[in-house]
Amino acid sequence: AYAVTTAILSVVIYIGMEYNIELDHFTQDPVTVMDAPFYLGFFSHFGILFWCGTAILCFYTRIILRNTSTDPEQLKFLFYSGLLTSLLLFDDLFLLHEDVFPEFLNLNKGTVYLVYVNIIILYLLLFRREILNSEFIILMVASMLIAISQFVDMLPMPIPEDSFLEDAVKLFGIVTWFIYYARYCFQRTESVFAEGEKKI
Repeated sequence: AYAVTTAILSVVIYIGMEYNIELDHFTQDPVTVMDAPFYLGFFSHFGILFWCGTAILCFYTRIILRNTSTDPEQLKFLFYSGLLTSLLLFDDLFLLHEDVFPEFLNLNKGTVYLVYVNIIILYLLLFRREILNSEFIILMVASMLIAISQFVDMLPMPIPEDSFLEDAVKLFGIVTWFIYYARYCFQRTESVFAEGEKKI
């Protein structure tokens, strides 16, 4: 853990020195750097916490079940669900599709959206059986809400609170995404341990 942390700090120091960026811009909270009110980005931070919680649940449940589950598809589903959620987490946290990819990698938003959509379609195709055997309606609602928020983002809205509307719908989508995977992880873990108790 210390080695990874040291490596990250070393990279940050190198980038700061190479591009003449103040190091505290990497380490301090954005609100502190900008001297902004504490509630700046409240919805965004709240959503990121739920993305992170979902990813941890998926990875940790896979670790718990890897020696007890008899279904390898289930373990793969948990692992790739954690990866997909982590991608969405880092995209939301670092504004990958909005700023990083277009400005630093010269990829337009349309290309990035297309890549993301293809990743999600591939995920749904690979794990369609596992998804259909779960409470997939919750996942459908989550995906629909997140898609609507992106659609609202692309449309010129006639009201000044259009960004609030977009972020509010997105937050509902992220929370629903968390609910689906939290219930999935709980149900799979509960069923495995219930079978273990019966054997005892």
